[in-house]
Amino acid sequence: MRRHDTAYALGLLSPALLIFAVVIVLPIARGIVVSFYDCQLSNLKNPVWNAFENYRRLFRSGQIFSYLKTTLIFVCSTVGIQFIIGMCIALLLNMDVASRGVLRGLFVIPWTIPSVVVAILWKWMLQPQFGMLNFLLFKTGLSHTVNIAWAQDSMLSMVSIVLAALWKELPYMMVMLLAGLQSVDQSLIEAASIEGANRPQVFRYVTIPSIRPVIVAAVWISIMDNFQMFTIIFNMTGGGPVEATTTLSLATYKSAFTAYDFGRASAIGVVWMVILIVAAIYFNRLGARSTANYQ
Repeated sequence: MRRHDTAYALGLLSPALLIFAVVIVLPIARGIVVSFYDCQLSNLKNPVWNAFENYRRLFRSGQIFSYLKTTLIFVCSTVGIQFIIGMCIALLLNMDVASRGVLRGLFVIPWTIPSVVVAILWKWMLQPQFGMLNFLLFKTGLSHTVNIAWAQDSMLSMVSIVLAALWKELPYMMVMLLAGLQSVDQSLIEAASIEGANRPQVFRYVTIPSIRPVIVAAVWISIMDNFQMFTIIFNMTGGGPVEATTTLSLATYKSAFTAYDFGRASAIGVVWMVILIVAAIYFNRLGARSTANYQ
């Protein structure tokens, strides 16, 4: 009977497993194989086996470390600011304030806008001569000139893509944290207040431990989302100036579709995948530990 149930279950799962294999497993396997070949546009039909040469070139030149550093700066900046602002907004919306439902709807709007539209919108707002943000900075005295060339300065170009990604992804973090705050047992907060705990103490010792599993999940999903961010960066800076905003996703794209070096692009993709797998294992363990401690 158990064998029959197993066969029946596998039969029901087979369409989904087939789609998963074709869409996910085969491209990953193909990418890993190509990373061991000298596969360029000139020898696309007859790639040459070169073992670990693509990886050796990446690490020997130090480019992979530069791409990884840029990616980590972008991800840490975006996710860190997302969490801080998202928590503040979630705490505000968790209070009994007027028009709370309307405010929630307004805060979610940027999340619904396509990434390419977000990139164009922010590129327009940061335009040197006529950009709205430059005008506001100048009028408020925060800048001595209205002609701020965001795309031509390495630091400002990073700031620009962080701002755009933050505006786009912040609603997700806010929604996740708000859901966690609304699930906190109010009896614990009341008990802590009766014992003499003030609001900061209640937040630190009751609220945060109660929503720690939600925090871990929200931060991890946000890290993955920003780690593979492509559309906003590509459309705003194209990875420039002088590769100042070239993340792993941009480096993979440029290697494959600008330099037509598919072996190198695949090698970057494999390194990228390994980093995410290691991070996923860490955050899964962290999430399991947080859930166990909470229970």
